[in-house]
Amino acid sequence: MKTTLRILSVFLVLLVTACSSLKVSSETADTADLNKYNFYTVADTEKGFLPNVNPTQKMQLEKAIAEQAAALSTVQNNSGVTGPDVLVSYFVIVDTKQDYNVYTNYYGRRRWQYQITDVDVREYTEGTLIVDFVDAKTKQVVWHGSTTGIINPNSIKLEEKINEAVKAIFDQYKTDQNS
Repeated sequence: MKTTLRILSVFLVLLVTACSSLKVSSETADTADLNKYNFYTVADTEKGFLPNVNPTQKMQLEKAIAEQAAALSTVQNNSGVTGPDVLVSYFVIVDTKQDYNVYTNYYGRRRWQYQITDVDVREYTEGTLIVDFVDAKTKQVVWHGSTTGIINPNSIKLEEKINEAVKAIFDQYKTDQNS
């Protein structure tokens, strides 16, 4: 019984880690000291700046980014006094991709051979979320993060994917900040 339980728990851990299909990358500016920033706020995006994002998705993105930025801020509601230290800017790229699988089957005997080649084409949508942290005083990008993943057209799962992507980027920022 204990062996079965252990195998099941290992399987569940592998399943959960395998379902995370986001690729996260980041880069910190050479001269940036990420530990000196205390107050983060989301920069306003211009109308028409996100052509591939509908208004509902834009609202979900801004909500997720604002929540994560507020969690990073050590000084709350400082906007009126000295302004934010960092402006969090974001951009979204949505692209349609194709995946090809080629299968070749051989049939034959001693003196004859027959070959069948099948090509399966799978079309999917891939989204990339890019988040830049811009120093409010110098207007220089101090940190750049991005994540890429397959987008599910189901709106409920898409909101979960947005939250997961934003959290992954901000977790990477926290890691870079502490190193």
